[in-house]
Amino acid sequence: MHIIERHLQRSLNMLSHWADTNGFKFSSSKTVCMHFCRLHNAHPNPELKLNGTPIPDVEQTKFLGVIFDNKLTFLPHIRYLKEKCVKALNLLRVVAHTSWGAEQQTLLHLYRSLVRSKLDYGSVVYGSARESYLRILDQILRLCLGAFRTSSSSSLCVQANEPPLYIRRRMLRLGSSPSNPAYNTVFSPKFKASFSSKPNQIPTLGIHIAPELEKIGFKWNTVSQLSVPATPPCLLSAL
Repeated sequence: MHIIERHLQRSLNMLSHWADTNGFKFSSSKTVCMHFCRLHNAHPNPELKLNGTPIPDVEQTKFLGVIFDNKLTFLPHIRYLKEKCVKALNLLRVVAHTSWGAEQQTLLHLYRSLVRSKLDYGSVVYGSARESYLRILDQILRLCLGAFRTSSSSSLCVQANEPPLYIRRRMLRLGSSPSNPAYNTVFSPKFKASFSSKPNQIPTLGIHIAPELEKIGFKWNTVSQLSVPATPPCLLSAL
């Protein structure tokens, strides 16, 4: 830990020097330190400083809308995401009534725009959580359709013409552009031997989806490549 602490503090000093030279300043109040570790025994956290101010050690923090915890279970983010989606579902309850409410198709449109968009964001990251944690989100579609708690999730997905959330998460993980910076990380993953010797550890995204790609016979030469049009859509004339 002391070696890691020394390297991190040296990098922080270099960043602070660069910021002072170029007229910038990093906010110490918005900077936290998180030690990702799965050890159960007690171990010291690094003691780091930014501009002479100690950086607090936290067990979880939000980064770009995704809550990371020090065990990388993503359970806090899944619970936060469910609470956020339930608040959006309250809007559906206003227009959903047995006698005068909106029809099911309208409710599904609202579900896709207000709820499913929240579930899709960051699913590439939190989708590596345990299946028992991810099943917490399966209850959201049941609330949208007004089904009973005993209703089967698969039958509800068929009724709503929506793929199950675990299948949708797999679809969102697949890309079609080799120029994407994450392309080699996903489709040419490293550290396979390290994770194969530790089956209880959650593997990286590339290792996690490799069996799924092999199961469906995925081949890159059969996928249409992503192309960016030369003419921006705003300059196209309406037909």
